[in-house]
Amino acid sequence: MADMSSSFARGAVLIDAEGESVYFVRSGAVYRGVRARNVGNGLFVFREPVHDVQIIDVRVAGGYRVIENTAGPDLVGADCVGLRVRQARASGLERGFARIRYDSHDGVIEDVSASGMLTTGSGNLPVGIGFADTAHDFRVERCSMRGFRWDRGEGKYWNGDGFSTERGNARIMFRQCAAWDNSDGGFDLKSTESLLDDCISGRNARNFRLWSSIRATRLISLDPVKIGGTGDTNHFSIMSRQAGGEPLVIYIEHLTVKSDRGWPIFDVHDGPAKIIIGSHDIQVPPGTPLVRSRGGGSVPGGVSFAGEPPKL
Repeated sequence: MADMSSSFARGAVLIDAEGESVYFVRSGAVYRGVRARNVGNGLFVFREPVHDVQIIDVRVAGGYRVIENTAGPDLVGADCVGLRVRQARASGLERGFARIRYDSHDGVIEDVSASGMLTTGSGNLPVGIGFADTAHDFRVERCSMRGFRWDRGEGKYWNGDGFSTERGNARIMFRQCAAWDNSDGGFDLKSTESLLDDCISGRNARNFRLWSSIRATRLISLDPVKIGGTGDTNHFSIMSRQAGGEPLVIYIEHLTVKSDRGWPIFDVHDGPAKIIIGSHDIQVPPGTPLVRSRGGGSVPGGVSFAGEPPKL
């Protein structure tokens, strides 16, 4: 499809993208009121360094990905500085809502709701909102990612996350966000210095999958579901392997856990973790494991509760 980039895209723009990308984003551009269907790898494509882009009041029905951040063939990066995305809705997405890469920073994504679909492609790992490379200092607020699933067949691991960050990302804040019905992690976070502030995750294979020390205010984990593949099912997967053997530190001010099935609350993998819980509301069947060791994972001294520990 032709490059429809402009400084401003206003009004109810109705687009059938026919599986192609549409807007090649420019610095200072404002895209407002776009309505599209059948989008390709990026309704909005960030293929060169840009700043101060706004994407507002967007609706997408079906396609591959809404926001793609991949440098053009003659560039080594496509940093996006000061991105603002708000009031977006998308459904039927094969790969994800947004991928943010390179050294993009100081962005805000708020009031976004997106749903995925069951995909079966060999390399189409689905993620609702994903950060990679060294992207840092983003705030993701009041966003909901649902149903990003990857069926890789029996005997294989099924990826598919609501929100994800990678090693090299830093200071990503998730505030009042929700992840539902994804085939792997609701929140799958490897970034450092990140914050989970009043977030909920439910009906994912692993509601929270945490690879770095993290602080959280209020977290709610509801009804993990085994969707498919070889991965574990639990409320929290703590991926504890660290250089030098230092323990991961997971601090949660208030933890709510509710389930009708006895999935482990904390699966701890590959090394030591320190888990500190303030107040809690834990309602699970009798005998539910508080901690399960996977691959030598441990919580030396046990989980620390500020008050009375739960009776499991």
